[in-house]
Amino acid sequence: MKLTRFVDYFINPSYFENSIQLWRSRLLIRSSLLTSLFSGSYVWLSIVFDFEKSLYLMVFNVVGFLLLPFLVKTKIPVSWIGNLYVAIGAFAIFILTYYSGGAWSAVYPWIISIPVLAILVVNRTSGIVWGAISFLFMEWYAYLAYNRVDLPKEYNPELYTEWYVTVLPGLLLIILLIAFVFEYIQSKSLKSLEEKNKLLESQKETIASQSEELEELIEEKDYIIRILAHDLRNPLANIRSVANLMTAENDEDRQKEYLNIINQSSSSAHNLIDRVLEMDALGHETIDVNLEPVGVYEILMKVVDSMGESARKKQIEITLENCSETCRIRAERTYLAQIFENLLSNAVKFSEEGKKIRVVILNNKNRVQVKFIDSGPGIKKEEEDKLFKKFSKLSSRPTAGETSTGLGLSLVKRYVELLKGSVWHEANEMGGATFVVELPLAD
Repeated sequence: MKLTRFVDYFINPSYFENSIQLWRSRLLIRSSLLTSLFSGSYVWLSIVFDFEKSLYLMVFNVVGFLLLPFLVKTKIPVSWIGNLYVAIGAFAIFILTYYSGGAWSAVYPWIISIPVLAILVVNRTSGIVWGAISFLFMEWYAYLAYNRVDLPKEYNPELYTEWYVTVLPGLLLIILLIAFVFEYIQSKSLKSLEEKNKLLESQKETIASQSEELEELIEEKDYIIRILAHDLRNPLANIRSVANLMTAENDEDRQKEYLNIINQSSSSAHNLIDRVLEMDALGHETIDVNLEPVGVYEILMKVVDSMGESARKKQIEITLENCSETCRIRAERTYLAQIFENLLSNAVKFSEEGKKIRVVILNNKNRVQVKFIDSGPGIKKEEEDKLFKKFSKLSSRPTAGETSTGLGLSLVKRYVELLKGSVWHEANEMGGATFVVELPLAD
């Protein structure tokens, strides 16, 4: 970690914004420092072998490679500095090969390292160029050897064997060291890339999930608009038609009747809007409910009375069974009334004329069950999983053309959950639908 911070000190700040430039800068700096250290060891060897030109060249290499990291801190392109790195090494190798015997020198195989280092430290193009240059020099030295041209050997000839076995293995060492640096930085970069890819995958999954939620929300909002557009059309059309009739009617009694129709139509439209907005709000908020002892019979009687007109129009009889006027549950009056009203309203809507609707109250230990049993078409088995879902519409339709938004049962489920109860549908072998609400009995 400390070494990385030291290396990063020499890097131009702009390179940190480009992962490739940063990777190449770190590789070049590490290679330069390592090669400088390696060249330093050959300074002492040059003294041992009494090779004066090698001494000067190795000192040149040490200083040159140490200065290269400071160039990385400038805005000079990293590829240019990388080629300068290769050029410093190549210059020393070419000169040393000439003054140590040419093709017969222990330095001659070192020419192979020039294009290898160019590929590792710079890029493929640089490797090709330096490979061509190195090939030409090797061919030139081979030509001189073939023609028996003796090149100078300025090191101590008495230490030829020691010179050969010491210098030649250095080729393997320098290539291995640079290759290890290359591999280390590459593996570190790949690991970093893998971590970034995992993070990206996680972000993609989050975005996909959020996108699905957003699509569902948009679809839900669109459906709310469609419901309002469709179901508000009739009451608004009634209001407009009656308003037009009122302008042409002078009879006071008739105008009162028209006003009553307008009032009913506007109330219907207002209730629809309240229902839709309430359903939307209930899906996104946590509501605090004040539970208190409430009489089941009292609430049911009020709901049955409010549904009386709708039931009479269809000649439907509503009966209350097994009920006790003293039976009390823990609930909130408004929500409890909404639960009973929605279930009873559905029973009336989906029952044929002249049928009977039964409301049965049962005590079940510390719970109270209220069953709403109608004589309608019932619920198809394959559609049972759609019950209590927002805006779900079943194949069964109201029997007298009544409107159905698909909101009623989902509201019932939400209200029942708020009251710490449960609601479900029971199959009825005699036909029709049976919905059961179970709520906690008051102490």
